Amino acid sequence: MYLKLALRNIRRSVRDYAIYFITLLFGVAVFYAFNSIGSQQILFDMEASADARMFDATAQMLGMFSVVVACVLGFLILYANQFLIRRRKREFGTYLVLGMTPGHVSRIVLYETVLVGLLSLIVGLICGVLLSQGLSFVTASLFGATMSNYQFVFSPDAFCVTLACFAAIYVVVALFNTVSVSRCKLIDLIRAGEKNERAGVRNPWVCLVAFVVSIAILAYAYQQLIANGLVMLDAPEFLRATIGMLVGTLLFFWSLAGFAIAVLTRLRGVYLRKLNLFTVRQIASKVNTAFLSLWAVCVLLFFSITVFSSGMGLVEVFVGGVEKANPYSASLSAGVWYGPDGTPESSAGLRERRAEMEADAPERLADAEAHDWSMAAALEEAAPDLWDATIAEWAQVNLWSVPDMTYAPLIDAAETVASAEAMRLDDLGRVRDTNLGVIALSDFNGIRAVQGQEPLALEPGTCLMANNMDMIAPLAQAIAKAAPSVNIEGHELAIVGPVCDDTQVEDNVMAATSLALIVPDEVVEALEAEGCIPDRQILNVQYADNGQSAAENDDALEAIVAAAQPLEMGGFEKGTAGAGDAYASLLWPVSRILTAHEMIAQSAGLKLMITYLALYIGFIFLVSTAAILAIQQLSQASDSAPRYRILWKLGCDRSMINRSLLAQVLVYFLVPLGLALCHSVCAVGVLSDSMLSAIGTNTFGPIMMAAVLLLVIYGGYLLVTYFAARGIVKGALAEG
Repeated sequence: MYLKLALRNIRRSVRDYAIYFITLLFGVAVFYAFNSIGSQQILFDMEASADARMFDATAQMLGMFSVVVACVLGFLILYANQFLIRRRKREFGTYLVLGMTPGHVSRIVLYETVLVGLLSLIVGLICGVLLSQGLSFVTASLFGATMSNYQFVFSPDAFCVTLACFAAIYVVVALFNTVSVSRCKLIDLIRAGEKNERAGVRNPWVCLVAFVVSIAILAYAYQQLIANGLVMLDAPEFLRATIGMLVGTLLFFWSLAGFAIAVLTRLRGVYLRKLNLFTVRQIASKVNTAFLSLWAVCVLLFFSITVFSSGMGLVEVFVGGVEKANPYSASLSAGVWYGPDGTPESSAGLRERRAEMEADAPERLADAEAHDWSMAAALEEAAPDLWDATIAEWAQVNLWSVPDMTYAPLIDAAETVASAEAMRLDDLGRVRDTNLGVIALSDFNGIRAVQGQEPLALEPGTCLMANNMDMIAPLAQAIAKAAPSVNIEGHELAIVGPVCDDTQVEDNVMAATSLALIVPDEVVEALEAEGCIPDRQILNVQYADNGQSAAENDDALEAIVAAAQPLEMGGFEKGTAGAGDAYASLLWPVSRILTAHEMIAQSAGLKLMITYLALYIGFIFLVSTAAILAIQQLSQASDSAPRYRILWKLGCDRSMINRSLLAQVLVYFLVPLGLALCHSVCAVGVLSDSMLSAIGTNTFGPIMMAAVLLLVIYGGYLLVTYFAARGIVKGALAEG
């Protein structure tokens, strides 16, 4: 009998359960879909461990955030469930009057909770499985792969985690419902419909002053955020901006209702027209009592919008142009000499570095000089057959630092043709104090040849600036335009333009050639004569067309290096970062290997991780905020049922009441959204100016995606809330 009664109650309360059910459905579907990412590996050909690690790292990160998401969803479901219990207290009181015990009523509520939970879990899991199939294609797009052997993927791990998580949430909800119903007194249940929230009344003049102060605080917070540029998150400007935003937003909602009433009561033509007086008082009553939740909703909306829109843009910051940034099959670098304790700061003067290396690492120096500092010669000697089978062409570039000369004179000259702000000097750290970096023309033309580019030529007494980092490009172009001269070991050289921005010195996660002067070979020979040795050496190689995959050639290259410097050699260790390498990491000939295949795989993994985290967090927070607002509006519609009956009896027609109800829902949803959008516009704009636009990333696409998500989810909840509230009011009018 109790089960049958529970089923009947659910059918009767479909409108009441709509928000609850939709929220559960969204939560289960998204939770399963994003926790099933790791199972998508079988759709792709994982030819190297780097590809597999990409999925594993993403799955682990999403799993960590799922703990937070589960807590958010648990709170949200419990919050939504409170509305249902409160809405039906009179019904429960009727059951007690008819002779049921509190235990019987609790059993009915338990059955209802279990049935709705099971239904939402089943439908949510079905939707989640379908959603995960769609995410497989998104993954393929982010990964840059094709699914030649697509198959339906079901993740047992994600299924079990989702089942366990939501089962635990439903158990807590069921216990809460049982305890809540059993502890209620009959008189409280019967009179529940007569108890409304007391509308807090505040002095309108105090609210007016507080509202103006809140706007001033928010303006100050925006100014501090713009000053910080979202570059250093531990800077005092960012802290002041964060505190100002939180305090200003709280004060805004605390004072909003009183301020609105103070203004509207003086606009008699608006305030006294139709049901505007009733509508304003209804909104003011709710805002005054729920300003804390509106503050929390606004902050979460701001976080959701900003994370989603900027997260999509940050993908391009970290992984944009990865193909261009990796023109070689692999880049091997040698640290050469960092001083006895392995840090650049400990090294002697640039002219004394060779002597210091000879004293502290004589075997490394002897090996380098025996091979004329040629990394390729040392590696080919160690494994000649494997080298010939793997390497088709190579070029080595040596990076030098000029003693007693920094970039300061060049920047001073550049400031005569461009402002510090235009050159983004505030974002470039201690570039003034950095020693001038140079590359020999023959080395530079060597790596250009490997890339298939034409060689460069220098007029006597000139040098070129090479830079392909977008953030540093304004400074490099200003230096080339100013055309200052530099004196390097007696060679007077004028910097001429244009800036060479199409040459990548080594494989990297992004374009990484920065402010390097391309000088005649005799300048570098003069540095050698002064006892200088290279800061770093980079050997760029292109693999032979040997029928092997990129991953197999990567393994062969690692075997070549291991032949030259086996693990048991020891030496300049790189700690846990190189724990999986097959070779010892030395100062020379090889400290590190970066391959194009590895860089592209890592960038795809980072792109996957950032994109899915932005989607996951943005979606959950958006659903949570919209659901909270919906529940509060439905709660107010239920509490205000007697007021709507009075309006009905006074002669107001149903269309006027519905318009008033629509206005309340719109204002309650759109005011926190509007303020959150203001915060987001400031934050995303600052982030775009300081970082995204610096690398040429267009934020229009991510912003449009965020707008669509906001329109679909937030707008959908708004419509469902209005129709559900209208159903509540319609039922109240029918009773009257």
